[in-house]
Amino acid sequence: MDHPWWRFRAKTGWTLIWSTLPDGLKGFTDHTTHTVWLDKDLQQTDRRCTICHELAHIERGPVPSDPILKAREESTVERQAARELIDLNALLDALKWAHNVPEAADVLWVTDDVLRVRMEHLQPDERAWIEENLADP
Repeated sequence: MDHPWWRFRAKTGWTLIWSTLPDGLKGFTDHTTHTVWLDKDLQQTDRRCTICHELAHIERGPVPSDPILKAREESTVERQAARELIDLNALLDALKWAHNVPEAADVLWVTDDVLRVRMEHLQPDERAWIEENLADP
């Protein structure tokens, strides 16, 4: 299981600030001040997913200002965070017994959105492996 908090702690020179962020914003990375802002009202699972998302921003660099490039970058970061948070074996285990997305997300300790992103962007070989293993009794 990915431990994004340990990875963030290893990022020397970066500061984490808990604050009230504008509606809909869970986190924000400022490359000029090496600061990550997280909304102080996030629940545990949202905190884990958001810090992983912001770690991807740290690793990839500043988000472009162009709206199209910005949207593309956010999509890439979402996919990267989902992949880091959800191991393929753990995903298979969750899918075997969960009745719905919220149940599977809960056992994987991710948000429903992160699980959906992971599922929507499975590589063809990953999808085939899951389908094959779900079919096994």
